Amino acid sequence: MHDLVENASTLGLDFILVVGGWDSSNTAHLLEIPVKAGIRAFHINKAECISADNTITHRDMEGNIVTEQLLEDPSKEVIMGVTSGASTPDAAVQSSLSNIFMLKNVNDAAAAN
Repeated sequence: MHDLVENASTLGLDFILVVGGWDSSNTAHLLEIPVKAGIRAFHINKAECISADNTITHRDMEGNIVTEQLLEDPSKEVIMGVTSGASTPDAAVQSSLSNIFMLKNVNDAAAAN
């Protein structure tokens, strides 16, 4: 995570997605690192937190569950960093990424019409 945060500008990251249990102190710390560095980051506990209406329901640094816009500009390419808590199943990460890819494809298709 530290390497990802240190290279965020070079990589052109739009945000970092942290997948894992909301009660996990390990995962909460993974969110803390980019947020304290001023990088947009979202901590979700399941793929369903990412909605087709371009919103994400996530846990913020204070432990509040909030919903906000995910993609700032859905028409542009998205560059994101992804990490997960130690006990987070790979399937949870894959499902979360699939939802973002689907959201991006829906927005790209809508823009083309």
